[in-house]
Amino acid sequence: MTADRAVLLLSGGLDSAALLALARPALALFVDYGQRPARAEGRAAAAVASALGTELEDVRVDLREIGGGLLHGDTPIPGAPSPEWWPYRNQLLVTTAAAVAVRRGLGEVLTATVASDGQRHADGTPRFYDALDAVLRIQEGAIRVRAPVIGMTSAELVAASGVGDDVLGWTVSCHRGDFPCGGCPGCWKRDEVLRGLGRMQPRDEQ
Repeated sequence: MTADRAVLLLSGGLDSAALLALARPALALFVDYGQRPARAEGRAAAAVASALGTELEDVRVDLREIGGGLLHGDTPIPGAPSPEWWPYRNQLLVTTAAAVAVRRGLGEVLTATVASDGQRHADGTPRFYDALDAVLRIQEGAIRVRAPVIGMTSAELVAASGVGDDVLGWTVSCHRGDFPCGGCPGCWKRDEVLRGLGRMQPRDEQ
């Protein structure tokens, strides 16, 4: 997989780190949108990008006034599909990345959405990305959006990427803060994937 004219949204988590290693895009983008673990995610994204030799750009777009879920506070939005749901987050992040792509002369945005994301959120489905791609293509810049590993599990993606433990060790997935809480969906998923791959000890066994 090559993506020499793409910007990849890099959160500092397992999936985006693995896709960075697999796709080797022209640019990685970390977005601080006001999420609670922004500092930890930013540090992780910087370390991962440096280790993989990819240029990283940081952008701050403060969305705290419209945020919700565990990434925003400890009280989920009433009626939310999951505890961590932040309304329209993926759409906002892709739009931000598309604007950066236009400025940098790049042609597409890559996201590390995997199969399980669509089981929890509508904006993790192929239908969502097909629609968003169509919206971006009709606007000035004609940026494309791709979710190239949306049919893979996180474990399959990490295995296919060939990414080493030295890079995986930098990744963070906690929804709550600068240090892993061990009790949120992000922490649970990270430890489950790494345990299943036999790659690293989960934090509760270290």
